Amino acid sequence: MKDNFLVHKLIISPYQKREIPFIIFSFFLATFLFVRLGYYFFPYIYLEIRGIHVHHFTYGIILLTLIGFYLLTHTPGKKMLHWLAIFYGVALGLAYDEFRIWLRLEDDYWAKRSYDAVIIIFLVFLNLIYFADFWSKWGKRIKKTIVS
Repeated sequence: MKDNFLVHKLIISPYQKREIPFIIFSFFLATFLFVRLGYYFFPYIYLEIRGIHVHHFTYGIILLTLIGFYLLTHTPGKKMLHWLAIFYGVALGLAYDEFRIWLRLEDDYWAKRSYDAVIIIFLVFLNLIYFADFWSKWGKRIKKTIVS
């Protein structure tokens, strides 16, 4: 009985209320874990073109660009929106997994900065999915205070 309550409270209820952020969040985490495990077990599998190592954040940025362009030029239906959310989560996972390259152009795969970026995104999504009502309420109060 207790397990059903937790599953409903932590997974089913947030999904029904905020399904697109939940899909993005889930695929972001899955991609990050998949890439980290893949690199751990197969560190020498990557695309190299004319001696240049193409990092996977490149694929993430290309996917983010294509998804953004599509959303700005089309009005997707519900099914397409779900697919775009999946690909957006994957793209975020690919791009932010190598965040330290954005900042320092270092090729140290296990750098702390990448973990910091992923943790920050993880917390943002956690807040969007589980605490959106709280932040909406406090946002209105802060806005009132600032405007007054």
